[in-house]
Amino acid sequence: MAKANKIAGKTAARGSSKAGELVKTVIGLFFLPIVVSVSITFYKQFGAIDAPWTIEQQYFMMGVITYAFIHLLVFKPSYIYVFGHESVHVLATWLCFGKVKSFKISSNGGSVSTSKNNIFISLSPYFVPFYSILLATAVYIANNVFLESSVPYKYFLFLLGLTLSFHIIMTIDTLKMRQPDLVKAGYLISAIIIFVINMIITAGVLGLMTRGFSFADFMTNAWNLTVEIYQKIFAQLFIN
Repeated sequence: MAKANKIAGKTAARGSSKAGELVKTVIGLFFLPIVVSVSITFYKQFGAIDAPWTIEQQYFMMGVITYAFIHLLVFKPSYIYVFGHESVHVLATWLCFGKVKSFKISSNGGSVSTSKNNIFISLSPYFVPFYSILLATAVYIANNVFLESSVPYKYFLFLLGLTLSFHIIMTIDTLKMRQPDLVKAGYLISAIIIFVINMIITAGVLGLMTRGFSFADFMTNAWNLTVEIYQKIFAQLFIN
């Protein structure tokens, strides 16, 4: 009888797991229009950037291209990425009033054991550019506290482009592997959240440094297009 109960329990657990995965997939499909609207809006807005680019914009793009070159042709700084990735897990845990029990990193991967977990703690390393934030903080302190050691803006933009490129390319590289962080929340939902937030952050950076890219317009147009897509889907499903 006990054995039968165990088998029944395992069958029920598998059924519950499959049902959970189905629900996550359905939720992910529901939010796909947001990905479409953000992508279209970003593409249109990016095409409006003035040409020729300013010297500051050129330095930013040189930073982006420099890291892409290093990643593709020289080496992948996996250890540096893993350290930043796990550090964001730690910071997100503290922000959620949790405790960190262990912190391990290596060039092959890392892990953090925490007292609590949620979707923000799990996914934040994939959309928080740790080294870009660290760079911006360091430059702000240098320019506002140690005035004699101010950092030229064009060099800051070069490093900003390099660190953002590092974050995005390494994140894409990491997502090619099956990540436990994403399995818990559901791969489709996680991918949508990661993509959309990274696009918003990139749009924010471009909005600060270019004349042709308006972050406010990007957000407004993306929202309006999202609403329009949902309205058309609703009309097709329930009105026609």
